[in-house]
Amino acid sequence: MRPLPEPALADGMDRYVALVRATPPAASIETTRLVGDLTGRRYAEGHAPQVTRFDTFVAAPGREIALRVFDPGGEGLRPAICYFHGGGFAFGSIESFDIVGAALAEATGAVVASVQYRRLPETDYAGAQADCDAAFAWLGRQAEALSVDPARIAVAGDSAGALLTLACGATARPICQLLFYGTFAMDPEASAYRDALDPLLTAERIRQYIALFTLCGGLDANPAPVDRRDLGALPPTHIVAAEYDPLCAEAVAFAARLEDAGVPTTLRIAPGMIHGFLRAVGVSAAARAELAAAAETIRLLLSAPVSIEMRKAFA
Repeated sequence: MRPLPEPALADGMDRYVALVRATPPAASIETTRLVGDLTGRRYAEGHAPQVTRFDTFVAAPGREIALRVFDPGGEGLRPAICYFHGGGFAFGSIESFDIVGAALAEATGAVVASVQYRRLPETDYAGAQADCDAAFAWLGRQAEALSVDPARIAVAGDSAGALLTLACGATARPICQLLFYGTFAMDPEASAYRDALDPLLTAERIRQYIALFTLCGGLDANPAPVDRRDLGALPPTHIVAAEYDPLCAEAVAFAARLEDAGVPTTLRIAPGMIHGFLRAVGVSAAARAELAAAAETIRLLLSAPVSIEMRKAFA
């Protein structure tokens, strides 16, 4: 088999790939998580979004759920975004995705609550989803304390977090949702995985994530998003895919499914981008431009008129 050609990455993405590859593989999930937290802020490389941040906790039955809140400032009641980080359901944290939460808050002007949901395999998929749902509910309950408009709370997530976002959006009442390069099909034999040019997200790695997700009850709890039949209840949705991401094709297919279900949907395929590019906003001007474009779309959705019925629901 001939090797696949090297992709022409967007400005600054080569630097991001080099930073990721500079971290040697760890011997265990536990160590991989620790190294991710220790090295996560290096992707900022001096880029410092103008937000304040603090950590707090959701009190849930039998556990606490850590949150990192990013506040961009502003007068009056602000919109908010409940954010679920990526990491294949097993990795990623509010620390290793700190630059993402900060940059998203600055770009949108919304208070962003990044959620440290329980990860696989220590919990099952239902446990991770329960933490995300509980965090969204907490954000609504604490809206007054945070100077947030409770009727203007969105959900957002990247990669595995985009799938968690979808399930939350189907049961909660967010005003809109923002999905970055989500895992929407869960087909380990997809040809798009084998043929993709992404230098970091390989077909083998995708198969490992899907196997863990399946082992931990993910597909027992819900069908893959592209197969769901309850899509019509979802809020307005903006999807951002990446040109070289193995998951790009399923983002396109899922956007079509949402449109068929009557959900107001927009789709952006970021040229020259790979899976996970949000964490490159500190080293890539192109990644910052993509985040700014997504933020502009979500700002419009966050400022859309809110019905009297929705206002009453959050009173």
